[in-house]
Amino acid sequence: MEIIVFEKETYWQMQEQLMRLFRDTLKNSKMDSDEWLSPNEAMQLLGIKKGRMQQLRDKGAIKFSQHGRKIKYSKASITKYLKENIPSL
Repeated sequence: MEIIVFEKETYWQMQEQLMRLFRDTLKNSKMDSDEWLSPNEAMQLLGIKKGRMQQLRDKGAIKFSQHGRKIKYSKASITKYLKENIPSL
């Protein structure tokens, strides 16, 4: 194991830079609440039930993000799916 030692001031400067980087990354994140939908919102938009939602996820027909048990669906991928599968849109 290798141990790295920092001076106190250098450590705090590094921590400040990291926090600034995290804040900037979050600001520029594409996980905007308008771009990602809850399961209920996604099912309502698609007009389907929970079982069909699982099938679409399994086939990769729509994009989703899962953190723990929480799932969000990409609004753009749902819109694309609808345009490709419902000719009148």
